[in-house]
Amino acid sequence: MERMNKEELIKLIESIGIDFDEFWILSSSALVLRDLFESAGDLDIAVTQKGLEQLKEKYNLIHKHDNWYQVTEKIECVLDTKVDSNIEKYGKYNLESLEKYFEYLKTSEREKDKIRYDIVKKALNR
Repeated sequence: MERMNKEELIKLIESIGIDFDEFWILSSSALVLRDLFESAGDLDIAVTQKGLEQLKEKYNLIHKHDNWYQVTEKIECVLDTKVDSNIEKYGKYNLESLEKYFEYLKTSEREKDKIRYDIVKKALNR
């Protein structure tokens, strides 16, 4: 899958078509928007129950596992509860907080996450 730079990612986010308050951007996409990472392979978002309903009206969601759904070829979402302390406002977008993402990265065994670990750790130390 072709990777997306910040500009392409923003176009994709803008095209989702659900309320910005009903979703927040996760993992590498959130790093790209913060200019901490070059590109993202896909867009992972967390959505509220209302956000999930809005997505279901627009897209044919495919349930993957647990609370994860494939929205489009380039978008995946997870149903989650919105906790303000886990979200940082970045312009008009809601991003997963670096602290929350760092907690996940600490326990991940995936190679691609090991690369991101140092990037997030440096950003948090600034």
